[in-house]
Amino acid sequence: MATKEEQLGTSKVQSIDRAVLILETLADHSSLGLGELSEKVGLHKATTHRIVHSLIENGFIEQLDETKQYRVSLRMFELGNKRVQNIDFINVAKSNIRQLSEEIKQTVHLVIEDNDEILYIDKYGDYHESKMRSKIGLKAPLYCTAVGKAMLAMRTNNEISAYWENLELEQKTEHTLTNYKHFIEEIEKVREDGYALDDEEFEYGVFCVGSIFSSYKESVAGAISISLPIEEKTNKEHYIRKTCEYAERITQLLGGSLNYLSK
Repeated sequence: MATKEEQLGTSKVQSIDRAVLILETLADHSSLGLGELSEKVGLHKATTHRIVHSLIENGFIEQLDETKQYRVSLRMFELGNKRVQNIDFINVAKSNIRQLSEEIKQTVHLVIEDNDEILYIDKYGDYHESKMRSKIGLKAPLYCTAVGKAMLAMRTNNEISAYWENLELEQKTEHTLTNYKHFIEEIEKVREDGYALDDEEFEYGVFCVGSIFSSYKESVAGAISISLPIEEKTNKEHYIRKTCEYAERITQLLGGSLNYLSK
């Protein structure tokens, strides 16, 4: 039989899980009333109200005066932004992707890896906004994005195999690689070339070139990508050169060295 301390610990963990679920649910909507929120998270109204009230007191949720509905505050963004600002490469990388975007007149992204996904932390040049879903704060898979494949190429094949086995694989488009043999062949090509391509693998109508950059601290500090409409990939060699040029420039400024694994 569980002790009182164990029962109390379990109860606290359950409350945290429920609070996270409420935050994630509210984040998917502009605002929700208590009844709607309770229904979506599968909790009793009284339980939902208690957790929401606690989150309001801690600044993570706010209640709208006009409708009395709830929405997430910017507290989570503030906390996440503190982490981003503490990454030493941020100013160097942001300055360079802005310059790259202005030079080529295309959309350029800056990403980091977060729990086996890529996280967009900056973006310049919304030249084709209507064709691209990317935005700061959005997460995307490693396996079907140029930047994600560039990052995976720095792992060993055994590490990639373990990643693939635990993956909830989703066919984003008809071009998404879902066969592991073909995927690892693609990774070997990335290692050989020093960059990765996304040819409508994540979303239709978009072609991307991605490359990692390193720092004196990390072999993979982050990655950059150039994204353009699929019809403009006829000039892909130019964008490949520019992606690699700026990834190398950022690496040099951060005191890093780019060395892809051989296997």
